[in-house]
Amino acid sequence: MKILNGPFLSALCFLLTIQNLNASASHAADANPKPASSPAPVCTTAKEYITALEFMRARSDLALLDKDAQKVATEVSAGCTDAAKRFIKVTSLLTHSGLTGRDAISNGLEFAQKSNAETDTFITVFKQAFVEEGLDLDFSASLKMARALSSEFEGNLDPVRKDFERLVKFCVNTKNLNLPKPQCGAFATRLTRYGQSWGGGIAKPFNEAFEFLRSSKGPALTTGQALELAEQIISKGPGSVENFTQGYRYGVSAKGLALDSKSAIAFATKMASSAASSAATATDSTGAAKKRN
Repeated sequence: MKILNGPFLSALCFLLTIQNLNASASHAADANPKPASSPAPVCTTAKEYITALEFMRARSDLALLDKDAQKVATEVSAGCTDAAKRFIKVTSLLTHSGLTGRDAISNGLEFAQKSNAETDTFITVFKQAFVEEGLDLDFSASLKMARALSSEFEGNLDPVRKDFERLVKFCVNTKNLNLPKPQCGAFATRLTRYGQSWGGGIAKPFNEAFEFLRSSKGPALTTGQALELAEQIISKGPGSVENFTQGYRYGVSAKGLALDSKSAIAFATKMASSAASSAATATDSTGAAKKRN
């Protein structure tokens, strides 16, 4: 029987230790498998280039030399999947609205690099602002409004289109409102932008606040007063309408604070403002706690 010497035993023990560690690591990996990585997004560059170029070749009104169209198509393709569709939608819309070919292409190129949501929102808002049955604004005002609620909007774009359409319809069609269409446009844009802090639709809560403020179950304000106060309430952020309504009802209740209407409005507005401040503080605290951890 051969006797193993000291160095050999030491090496053998080391190898066995490494083997055990590898086995333990393998077992741990099996017990906690890594999540499957999602496939990398595919960029359809060639398709976008071809689609954009053929679109421009088919549109003689754009007045582009083919070499210039090829350069534009290259820029469009850099926007990756759906870039050509975005480019064509915006360019077509603006040329049909009276913009020159090169200026329309410049705007189309901009949105080729944006998201589908930004592009669809831009188109919806521009149409609503520009068409006669909508706000009937001039081209420049319509373009500015569309940008403000799409490429310049910071927040969830999904509710923006519906919010803007509903608020324009509310402003144009509400009896006794009597606001000129340009003023309606500014009103709808301003309120829709409050949605940046809401993360969801703003039109429905605004309408609820407006109707409550005008009703006999609420303060029964005039239309102008209700418009102004409803916007003030909405500006406080999510939950402001519920807090105001509950605060007002408790304020005027004989079993509550037994306040007059004016004092109850002040109390309810304070409740809505306090809720917004508390929510912001809680969010900041949560964020700070996450950083500490």
